[in-house]
Amino acid sequence: MRNDLQQIHELCSDIGLASTVRSPGELAIELASGVVLRFRNVEKEKDCFVQFEGTPWHNHGNFIFVDSHGYETDMSWLGVVTGLAEGQILVCEKCNRGELVDRWLDHQDYVGPFRFMQEGDEIRIWRISR
Repeated sequence: MRNDLQQIHELCSDIGLASTVRSPGELAIELASGVVLRFRNVEKEKDCFVQFEGTPWHNHGNFIFVDSHGYETDMSWLGVVTGLAEGQILVCEKCNRGELVDRWLDHQDYVGPFRFMQEGDEIRIWRISR
């Protein structure tokens, strides 16, 4: 599945998010200073994915948010971008001893789980500002 990056770019403009088309296959949304969410279409595999620059987390296809009881919600890429602007989708950051280890998206109703935390880990969860 491939994303219509121009459509995502136009949606960002409509809802007040700063986005930049970096190439025909990549769109970047600046969520905060130094926090960039990238949408990329990979030509070779006819695939697409989203990831934060500088962290390992990434997602392919639609987003599925799950809580500890097994309840889930499925959102499209456009739904996630809208959810970021409306506060339903939150940015989560994991730091270890003050260093950023990972950054990912989560739904306000499904944040967690934290059972994989290690000594020295901290989790920061925040909502973007427009």
